[in-house]
Amino acid sequence: MQNKAVKFSLAAVALLLLTAIGLGIAMPWLVKWYAEYRKIQDSGKTAILIAYYGCLPFALTALVCLWKLLRNISAERVFLETNSRLMAVVSWCCLGATLVTLGACRWYPPLGFVTVSMAFLFLIVRVVRNCFIAAIALKEENDLTV
Repeated sequence: MQNKAVKFSLAAVALLLLTAIGLGIAMPWLVKWYAEYRKIQDSGKTAILIAYYGCLPFALTALVCLWKLLRNISAERVFLETNSRLMAVVSWCCLGATLVTLGACRWYPPLGFVTVSMAFLFLIVRVVRNCFIAAIALKEENDLTV
């Protein structure tokens, strides 16, 4: 059952990677259409584009780290320092996206929802990473006592 969940997660990460890249190509046209539809000023269009392209490197980096983390989990290499570092990178990517969208909120306030969401994800990933670090310490201690 767990192997199916990991495979599904790997497929989802791959799909998100392709989607992020595809949106990166199509974003100028999508924002133009959206701005006409919602009657957004030029400053709002620019803020959306800056936020997307500013967050794209963070998103791609986080997705690659998630891919590596899931590959380790599928190989039953779970409680490793490497996985902890991958989770740290993911969390810092969330913080980076938080800061980018926070700056863009001034010109397009609905990006505030993305800002809050990414800040919350940053905290969640940090907490899970701290649990991982504790589990790694317990595993190492148990390995030494056997």
